Amino acid sequence: MYFHVALDGVWVGGGMYSPDTSQLQAEREHIAANIKRFRAIVESPQFKRVLGTLDGEQLQRVPRGFPKDHEAAVYLRYRQFLGGKEFPAQFACSPGFYKGIVGVFREVAPLVKFLNEPLLK
Repeated sequence: MYFHVALDGVWVGGGMYSPDTSQLQAEREHIAANIKRFRAIVESPQFKRVLGTLDGEQLQRVPRGFPKDHEAAVYLRYRQFLGGKEFPAQFACSPGFYKGIVGVFREVAPLVKFLNEPLLK
C-alpha cells in the first residue's frame, strides 16, 4: 500500500512496483496457476469502478516458459502489478482525504494479498 502527495496531485494505491527476477517469476507462476482468482480481483466491477484497470510496465510478448496462448497471457506480460487512483492536489487538504485513502486501500487490498502469497511461502 502506498500514497504519494505532491504539488501536482495525490496517488493512492498498491501492488508490486519493482520485483526482482525471482519474485517476478514467482508472481507470474502464481498468476498462471490461479488465473480465475486473479481475474476475479482485477476484473471485478468494484476494482474497475474505483481503480480502473491493472497498471504497470509490460513486456511486448509473453515471457519465456509460458505458452503464447496461455489464458493468463495478458497478465503474464506485466513486470509491475499496480492498482491505484489519482486525485487532484487539493484532495490532500480536503475533509475526505482519510476516507478516500482508506477506500482505495480497501479495494487494492485483495490484489496485494494475492501478490504476497507466493512470496510468503
